[in-house]
Amino acid sequence: MPYLKQIAAHTNCQNIQRYLEKGDRALAKDFFNLSIDERDGYGDAGKEELRWADEMDETRHRFRNDLPFGGLRARTYKHFIISPDPEDGIDLASLRELACAWALEHFSDYQVAIVYHDDNESRIPHAHIVVNNTNLETGRRMHHNDPKEFNRRLQEMAKERELLFLSNEREPTEGLDRLANMGRTARARPKTMQQIHLGRVERELIEAGGYSWVADIRNRVSVAKALARNEAEFHQVLGLLDVTASGNSRSAKRDDWVFSLASSPSRKVSGERLGLLFAKETIKRELARSKSYRPDAKSSKELLRNARSAVLVNDLADLNELAAALRACAYHNTSSIEECDRRIASMRKRIESCEGRNAAKLQRSIEELATAREYMSGRGLLPLHIERIPRRAKKSASDADRSRHPSEMREESAQRKQPPSQQHDGKERRNR
Repeated sequence: MPYLKQIAAHTNCQNIQRYLEKGDRALAKDFFNLSIDERDGYGDAGKEELRWADEMDETRHRFRNDLPFGGLRARTYKHFIISPDPEDGIDLASLRELACAWALEHFSDYQVAIVYHDDNESRIPHAHIVVNNTNLETGRRMHHNDPKEFNRRLQEMAKERELLFLSNEREPTEGLDRLANMGRTARARPKTMQQIHLGRVERELIEAGGYSWVADIRNRVSVAKALARNEAEFHQVLGLLDVTASGNSRSAKRDDWVFSLASSPSRKVSGERLGLLFAKETIKRELARSKSYRPDAKSSKELLRNARSAVLVNDLADLNELAAALRACAYHNTSSIEECDRRIASMRKRIESCEGRNAAKLQRSIEELATAREYMSGRGLLPLHIERIPRRAKKSASDADRSRHPSEMREESAQRKQPPSQQHDGKERRNR
């Protein structure tokens, strides 16, 4: 279940931005109603330089919402912290989708900055959500009659995403209600909490340079889950890579897929045995999210072609490199060479303020992403950069039409209904 902490603040936003971004420890950032807005399709480009604290402070000052009210100091912003349940094994992309959806549902008319960290002992990503106190539509200060509703809705959203959650129903404490509740079966735990699980036999085979059919299946499933946009496509890509996925036994404690190679149907392994990333509920959750990692259409086509080629010629070493590169890009949400370089540079800055186990883990992440970057770049599997169109620069055709005179629009409509020769004559008359 995700845990929600709420903190009311009474100062400007300068200290909170310094705290959240010091040592360049931010894994990622999302913004709404600021000079950068995620609804415009922004990636992570240009976010490092954004002074969102200045923008929030200026907005409050403009609406005079930083002045005392009713003899009390002004509440200048609220700081929410969403911490996922460790048992969910949630990745950064999934957390970003949940945090953004929750923030927009409650604060779509407020300035919002979301900064993600993984600086806890277990390195579990969590979200810091800073909401300015001013409603941009009304100019009024933030007010909520029932702050507990924030957490109730968060638990509902976790349930919708098949994450662990706290029930909003009253816990039975006495009588028959309590007796009936005691008889319910608790939710079974996954077989492993590791994102990628290597069993002893598989590890020994890999160390000896031998063939592991479990690793082979894991690599093919990695490619399919990265390229598919829905469950049907996932099974289709699996088929192209000669892998079948079937449901496990009805008597199993957890619903899961069982994967096998088409050439060796007797060799079967469940998704959770491969690691939490490959469990049925994890894959279905990622496929259902609009913000999950997806390479662009051209890259996806080339990636699938390379994967199929590796399978057909039995080049399992190349398939392993491809799968590892895709997993690294998905974890860091990098869809271009430029984004890879930016994320590597950011982690190198962060490592300067780390030590011990944290520094070692960060160094491994740098090496994994750098290796993925070189693989993708050398084979032309990712674009150099992705063009982003700023929200303020977008203007729809309907907006353009509204800015024109009605008579001009009627004349153009009439011209379109005429033969081409008469359309040309009409244009000449207007030009004269």
